[in-house]
Amino acid sequence: MRTAGYADCFIVVNGPEDGTEHPIVRTPLYLGQDSTCAVQIRLDTSIQGLSALVTAVSEGYRVRRMDMTPIFVDGKRAGRFRSRIVRSGGYVQVGNTLLCMECVPDGLASRSHGIVSESDVGWLFQHFVRRFFGLFRALLGFVTGIFTRILTSGMGIFAILVLLYFFWPAFHYRVNQVVGIGIGVVRTLIWRAFQGG
Repeated sequence: MRTAGYADCFIVVNGPEDGTEHPIVRTPLYLGQDSTCAVQIRLDTSIQGLSALVTAVSEGYRVRRMDMTPIFVDGKRAGRFRSRIVRSGGYVQVGNTLLCMECVPDGLASRSHGIVSESDVGWLFQHFVRRFFGLFRALLGFVTGIFTRILTSGMGIFAILVLLYFFWPAFHYRVNQVVGIGIGVVRTLIWRAFQGG
């Protein structure tokens, strides 16, 4: 058991990395095989890049699955929208690797009293809002790109004018008025030219 002055940590308790300690100095953090993970498990081939997200809660840590790697907290499956909380002495299994959680009296988990932690429903809502706005932004960019291409080409502008002429009655009326005036002016100029000669 760790004493005060140390950080909370995950300790690998099986496999080729047995005994490796991963101190927790801040959250959120990721567990996985990717080099950006604070808890990087390199030798377990059943683990993918960013397998789990860990956030501090009062007296423990919330574990949420982020990819297809199986995650279990104290024997119960953790999912993307159904997280689990691990406390001191509890176990997290990521792929085939088993990690033990050790919390210390002045560690991050014990200092997290009173912090409002996200619920699974809140996480689900945030996830779908982010996805919706991401898709909306992509669609808006796509449509903007198409209109930019159309408006910067002569053929595109001509096509827009033709569509406006046939499908917008007020535009159709104005064009006919302008064309009628133009034809009248041209006729007058031609007639005067022939009269003068």
